[in-house]
Amino acid sequence: MALARRAAQPRARPVLMGRRFENNKLKMAKTQAQYAKKASYIGKKVVVAVKAGGDDPSINRALAAIIREAMSLDVPKDVIDRNIKRASESTTSDYKELTYEAYGFGGVGLIVNVLSDNNNRAAADVNTAVSKTGCKIASPGSVAFNFALRGRLCVSAELDEERALDLAIEAGCEGDVELQAPDPDGRGDPAAVKAVVLTSPAEVGMMQAALQAAGLDCSSSLVHVPNSLVEVSEEDEAANFRCIDRLEELDDVAFVEHNMAL
Repeated sequence: MALARRAAQPRARPVLMGRRFENNKLKMAKTQAQYAKKASYIGKKVVVAVKAGGDDPSINRALAAIIREAMSLDVPKDVIDRNIKRASESTTSDYKELTYEAYGFGGVGLIVNVLSDNNNRAAADVNTAVSKTGCKIASPGSVAFNFALRGRLCVSAELDEERALDLAIEAGCEGDVELQAPDPDGRGDPAAVKAVVLTSPAEVGMMQAALQAAGLDCSSSLVHVPNSLVEVSEEDEAANFRCIDRLEELDDVAFVEHNMAL
């Protein structure tokens, strides 16, 4: 009987392999979805920059910065070229950056970042996604006060804290500078990102210029960083991610930030 039990054990392995395969498939699908979202977001930002300052990156600094960001995120050049061409068409819509706030489960706050050419559609879609997942739209400022607005620079090279601080001092930055590891799951940082630097919003341009002058390719954005993290149950965490996933499926939503302790 003991031999029969030992002989039966290997039969369980294909089940475990099947589960691993399914988990890997889900992770790959999520990564691909994050990449598609990034590419779409970059395309919209290109349109905004071209409409504001023209299609020549040697003159239009905002466009040049977005192109560098696209390169650091491995967004194909044809996505940039296509959207630069599209921006010159008279029928192209104007995109606006919008922010919505929501209460999640377990006292969690959600900040929904939107880039849309239709404010009414964006507001309606966000409201629907939030309410249908059991969360609640919050009034402006009621969630955001739990977060600090920070400049976030994704660096495509290894960087240690001492060098980051030296570059910040040389650039004349007076605010706090913090070095972090990339966040591929939460922020969707691609493999090309090797380090992340946080600065004050007013000094993100100075820090980016210092990094680039030192030969370090980087992209920058403004993000909401939680002042403190909220511990939640597994059930509340799953419910919050259902809301986040549903929001990030919307074309107008660029990304969703939260203050859950994971």
